Amino acid sequence: MSDIILHHYEMSPFSEKVRKYFAVKNMGWAAVEQPNIAPKPALTPLTGGYRRIPVMQIGAHIYCDTALIIDTLEARHPEPPLTPPHLRGAAAMLADWADHRVFTLAAGPTITEVIELLPPEFLADRAKMAEGFSQQSAASVTHRRHQFLHVCHQADRQLARSDWLMGDTLTLADLSLYHIVNFACMAPELGRLISAHKQLEAWRQRLVAMGQGNRREMTQEEALDIARKAEIDETPPANAVEAINDGTLRAGMQVKIQADDYGTETTEGAIVWLTAKEIAVKRQDDTVGAVMVHYPLLGYQIEAVT
Repeated sequence: MSDIILHHYEMSPFSEKVRKYFAVKNMGWAAVEQPNIAPKPALTPLTGGYRRIPVMQIGAHIYCDTALIIDTLEARHPEPPLTPPHLRGAAAMLADWADHRVFTLAAGPTITEVIELLPPEFLADRAKMAEGFSQQSAASVTHRRHQFLHVCHQADRQLARSDWLMGDTLTLADLSLYHIVNFACMAPELGRLISAHKQLEAWRQRLVAMGQGNRREMTQEEALDIARKAEIDETPPANAVEAINDGTLRAGMQVKIQADDYGTETTEGAIVWLTAKEIAVKRQDDTVGAVMVHYPLLGYQIEAVT
């Protein structure tokens, strides 16, 4: 039985990024279905407020953001590596570009094309998560669509010269662009324009065919019960640092953490340890007891709570 639990929902593009990682590594994992809108009463006891999907759970350790989720999985399952060591820095930069810049370009045109199929509550929820979501002009949507298709053209040109975005080997960069391109294909007209890029479409289909790894279903209550019964390992990793942010944040401090782009609900807890890339905070919840919530530093605002 796998100890890796992914809180997701099926249509979530960022969840698909992690599910595809499980496929690449042929890993077992447990899938816990979460709502695609707030409230998320079986998720917030674990995160303390963070409601973006996916969230990974290992016992009472909770991991937010796909960048940290995949880093954590790679540390636990290093062989074979997802990305060759000499390409890791470049792949991480491309992944950040895709997850933020490219996803922003693709989301508006995709949602706009299928908007009549979406329930009003979904649109209202996303408008609360991202300022301006429901106020994009037709000109803005058209511009983003053209920009996204320029990205597709660039990727297609690269894939005409190599099997994968960074050469002969699949890397994190492929998973990070794939989940966005695949999501955009749910919009029929945009999908038709994407599939006209023959190399890009062949690349996407290769990734689709990989599946999702060894998946089994788990209920929300089972996942909460696992967190409730698990012990927390507070041992700092070997690469822990004394402080971050010019020394203003240190272990033991009470802090609040929130995304610096959208979905700005906060997690509050006491810093247990820090690395150059990650923060781990311990919090107490009435439903599950003590949990340790892990965040990447990149993309998140961390403030001391007095």
